[in-house]
Amino acid sequence: MQKVPSLIVLDKNENSREIVKSYLSGMDFIGEIKLYGDYKQGLEEIKKEEGCIVIADISEETEAALDSIKLFTPKIVITSSDYSTNTIIKALRYGAKEFLPKPVLKDDLVRVISMLASNTDSDSDSQAKIITVYSNKGGIGKTTIAVNLAEELARVTKDKVALIDLNLQLGDISTFLNLNPPFDVNYVIRNLIDKEEDTLIRAFEKYKDSSMYVLADPSYIEQSESITPQEIEKLFKALKKVFPYIIVDMSANIDPNSLKILDLSDWILFTSIVNIPAIRNAQRCLNLFRSRRYPEGKVKIVINRYMENDEITLEDIENTLGQKVYWKVPNNYFTIMDAINKGETIAEVNPASNIGSSFRDFASKVSDDIIEQTVIQYRR
Repeated sequence: MQKVPSLIVLDKNENSREIVKSYLSGMDFIGEIKLYGDYKQGLEEIKKEEGCIVIADISEETEAALDSIKLFTPKIVITSSDYSTNTIIKALRYGAKEFLPKPVLKDDLVRVISMLASNTDSDSDSQAKIITVYSNKGGIGKTTIAVNLAEELARVTKDKVALIDLNLQLGDISTFLNLNPPFDVNYVIRNLIDKEEDTLIRAFEKYKDSSMYVLADPSYIEQSESITPQEIEKLFKALKKVFPYIIVDMSANIDPNSLKILDLSDWILFTSIVNIPAIRNAQRCLNLFRSRRYPEGKVKIVINRYMENDEITLEDIENTLGQKVYWKVPNNYFTIMDAINKGETIAEVNPASNIGSSFRDFASKVSDDIIEQTVIQYRR
């Protein structure tokens, strides 16, 4: 258990502040407990206190309170007398590690503060999400989707997002982003998989000033052939301790490694386009997923290069596949090619384009839906 230099309580209600203090006063790993009814004064103290834990109440002036606290500390617990789903989602979206309804129970508070002090997230492995972009047909644009979704997700969440190239023989992510990473998936598996977080993350290439971290495919094809499903499982387990979001691009093949990736993914963004051969391929692949008894909601259909006036309608696709389309990415060939040729993301080359706007909204939906899943689990 690490020593916490100070714990700061922001709450306009004096009685609530004192109750929190009484619950935590006996915890010997906590230094000074500081109480503030004035948010402005409390925030000034947070700026000075490195390594502090913050308990902030948002029962009053919820929006203003969230805006004030969201950027000040990575270790924040939100409390509120309003514990509607909407309020919990907002709190988690603004970076709260936990949400506790008021009146706060002592056991819940002690558990959460102990978890933050030990520098581990409660159920961290289960909260980190592996999102795999997959198609069983080449040329569909899954790498474009993986790259741009990952970068937008990093922008939206302000969290670390790992973009992993598990197209082990013919990966393109480094080319799409004009990167020349010093390390790759094979090196991490062979040398760094059991190392500490700081060592592991240095094997990734951070993309410009974003919080997206890229891990390239193996440098040589023969290296990819030695990677086993068991090693992929160990890789994912290690990455889930470091990254809240892991976006995976993989090959169109169905082989033991591919099946392991798909089985271990929390979400599969199954990507297709609007033509009869692609939809038929999608139908066969979805039948495979059903045979593997994936839980409801794991496989989400994404339609790429979508055009509103296409002869095959969205309703036709959904009726054929027996599942609703989760997202559709508009057709914008020139913006995509401009981004690829420049080695940049769509958000950098043309953020105002229809496809730039689509990826921003896509990332927001993914983030919100993941948070909503967390809220549902929390309520259980």
